[in-house]
Amino acid sequence: MHRPTLIACFFCLLGGITLGWSLHESATGHPDTQHEVAAEAALADEALEADADAVAVADDPATRQAIERALYSQPALLDEALAHLKPHDPNHINMYLLAVAGDGSQEVFQREVKFVKNQFDHDFGTQGRSVALINSRSTIDTAPMATRTSLHTALQKIAERMDKERDILFLFLTSHGSRDHQLTLDQNGMELPNLRAKELAALLKESGIRWKVVVVSACFSGGFIDPIKDARTLVITAARHDRTSFGCADKNDFTYFGRAFFKEALPASSSFPEAFDKAKALIKTWEEKDAGTDGKPDYSQPQIHAPTAITEYLQRWQAQTREHSY
Repeated sequence: MHRPTLIACFFCLLGGITLGWSLHESATGHPDTQHEVAAEAALADEALEADADAVAVADDPATRQAIERALYSQPALLDEALAHLKPHDPNHINMYLLAVAGDGSQEVFQREVKFVKNQFDHDFGTQGRSVALINSRSTIDTAPMATRTSLHTALQKIAERMDKERDILFLFLTSHGSRDHQLTLDQNGMELPNLRAKELAALLKESGIRWKVVVVSACFSGGFIDPIKDARTLVITAARHDRTSFGCADKNDFTYFGRAFFKEALPASSSFPEAFDKAKALIKTWEEKDAGTDGKPDYSQPQIHAPTAITEYLQRWQAQTREHSY
């Protein structure tokens, strides 16, 4: 048997063990709903979607060992992260944060997500109401991975805990993006299905969450606006639908957009749209500097869709946040 085939069989065996473990847990009382059983089964299925070529690329003992640990630990890690979500406080408009680092081949995305989670927990009162889904070589067996299934499960659980008519979801996704508007979901050694703009829109609609802020930091991310937008959703993207964004090097702590919006602009702004305007101007100066004196800047042109209904509702939430400083 060829080595890639042998490794593929190894994946199938581990996936079967993981799926069997998940179903056994559900039969003995944990998790206790059909929805959670199906979600855990889907997590195992997604892990098995790594094809023989992808497995062959990851054919080294350390990576194989990390993948094995992930297959066993992922359902429990996601369960644990979601179990700690606080229910809504009926006396306030609560914000819930879901932050997603999609591409595990570069550490910049997980660094960015961790910064944003800490920032929102400290500044915007999401402590106990925030979840991070992370693909990274450094968190494969310690944090729930970012997959379409884990995103769906997290959105459903947040919707259960919050007041869907009153509370606000802040969804931040950072990764690579494609010209046909897919967000890369990749974990080292596993070839995961990417997230299409229309699929994200369907997941948000299914959740039933009324008030939303969605920030997508990726190349060509402007293509996510039309599928997602509605009167009660603020959508911000790092680039126009036909433009790339910049700064996604493995050694970086932030992408250009992540640094400009979250680190530089947001702490000095009174609203998300104001922070966007400041970040867009800052990014333009960085892109011009990168082009040099003789070059023509290839501007990313970050985009925003900010309907009146959501901007006014966010003002109500922000006024409350200032009164009850976190």
